[in-house]
Amino acid sequence: MPKRDSGKTQATSSSKKTRSTDAIQMLKDDHRKVEALFDQFLEEEGGKKQQTAQQIFHELEVHSTLEEELFYPAFQNRGNPAALASLEQGEEPEREETMDATEFDEDEHIDGDTTEEDAEEMIAGSYDDHRVVRDMIAELRNNDASSLEFRQSMIQLQQTVMDHVSQEEDELFPQAQLSIDIKTLGMHMQQRRHEILSAVA
Repeated sequence: MPKRDSGKTQATSSSKKTRSTDAIQMLKDDHRKVEALFDQFLEEEGGKKQQTAQQIFHELEVHSTLEEELFYPAFQNRGNPAALASLEQGEEPEREETMDATEFDEDEHIDGDTTEEDAEEMIAGSYDDHRVVRDMIAELRNNDASSLEFRQSMIQLQQTVMDHVSQEEDELFPQAQLSIDIKTLGMHMQQRRHEILSAVA
């Protein structure tokens, strides 16, 4: 499977310190880390596979929590100054009701704005993707990582994650870059990540 931005990863490593509070760059860094872990899992043999699989599950869970609690709500509320102000004060924005992508109704969006409708569809689809990934992880978590069935399921999980990553990086992130304060959001995401990791340490 081709790697996304493989050439950019090394090129941006020198500026990683200055980009550390960029919310979108943080999410892209997570994507690259998980891609590398999937490759590592598929190349490994024996007992190391179980450890790598568990690390993949953990990274995906932390990443999806940051997106669902902070990134997606910030993007949905980008036109709502009060909601964005609450984020700057460290409060979690009120999550808008999201609908299943299959239940999307364009009549519920103001002025029939195609861009807004597409953005809401992407967010709804992203929540759906996360649910699918969580279900797959739940089925895999306690299984034997050395089995052929586990390997096949991990390849399916990898493809599901990579499809989700492609949509986010090609469609959602460019819109978010233009409409939200990615530095402030990045600081809150860093803080939340630290809280999550401290809780499981």
